[in-house]
Amino acid sequence: MPRRRDGAFYLFHDYDLRAVCDNQQEQMKKAIENADGNAIRSGDLDALTEAYVAQFGLDVPQLAEGATSVEVEEAQVDVSHDPRRFISDRDEPFYVSGIRATYFVPYAGDGDLFKCQPSTFTTVIPAVTDLLQDELVFAVERPDQNVAATKQAFEGELSRVKEYLAWVRRDCATFNASLPAEARRLLTARRERLAQMDQGVESLGVPIRKTGTPRGSAPSRPSTPPAPKRVAEKYDVALSFAGEDREYVEAVAQRLKDAGISVFYDKFEAAGLWGKNLVDHLADIYKNRSRYVVMFVSKHYVAKPWTTHERQHAQDRALVANEEYILPARFDDTEVPGMTNTVAYISLKDLPPGRLVELILKKLGKSGQ
Repeated sequence: MPRRRDGAFYLFHDYDLRAVCDNQQEQMKKAIENADGNAIRSGDLDALTEAYVAQFGLDVPQLAEGATSVEVEEAQVDVSHDPRRFISDRDEPFYVSGIRATYFVPYAGDGDLFKCQPSTFTTVIPAVTDLLQDELVFAVERPDQNVAATKQAFEGELSRVKEYLAWVRRDCATFNASLPAEARRLLTARRERLAQMDQGVESLGVPIRKTGTPRGSAPSRPSTPPAPKRVAEKYDVALSFAGEDREYVEAVAQRLKDAGISVFYDKFEAAGLWGKNLVDHLADIYKNRSRYVVMFVSKHYVAKPWTTHERQHAQDRALVANEEYILPARFDDTEVPGMTNTVAYISLKDLPPGRLVELILKKLGKSGQ
């Protein structure tokens, strides 16, 4: 993202939102065209439409202003560009003692949309000090000790962000509203093409070869048919947790790693995660690429947007799995959306990390190794 002179990043500037919408629609078209033919033939059209809309709809960020927090510290403030001060050389920094107030505004949704320019915009572009996965960061410096004045400056910048976000929301609402009809049209067209192909094959009067029948005339001995292929699992276990519970979870992760278990823990994957689209990558990890997901439940876990993202995709997998997939481990009794009270869990209130690792190893069938 481009920077202002004071080092802040401009928002709503990098990409054209209209082009992003067009790309999403094109990606949905490709996904439907490349989907398994049998799934398109036999799937419920309403359910298929809903699934593709959920996958390719745009999730506009929602600011949690009520959870805003601030840090205030002493700082050396550069006033070389302050027109109210007489400074002989404004090309060189001139520092005075002051304060820096850093405001953190949490949000839920797709943070990449903060980089997209909506169809309505102004010449005054909002900026932030940093754009994190679940927070906007605003730093305000003053060459005095007037902390209250930093809030006024922060609120001014935040109001511009909210104005742009409203325009993004309007554009995305129009796009999202168009998706169901477009998805249904594409699904119906693919289904009709498949039906025409099936009718053509039947009209040949030739026995239809079953998919997977080996070519060649050499007879083969009867064998047990292979199990249907699925996406290869990369991890024995993925850990889903809130940052506030990291100390306990890291102890579990390290012990699992030492035991030779393939474990997804963010700190172990720092290089691999660098530069990835985390929305898609984490969805794949927690839905497709793990044998089990250990869900560390706490009051912090259910409040975080990224853990919500992980949980929802793990629950998608659990819904169709023929065996247990999510292994809840509870720090407290916080209710988890979508999880019934009948799901067995492990209480962590008096359970050391080493004991939890023993239970995970037993679940994996690798205890005693």
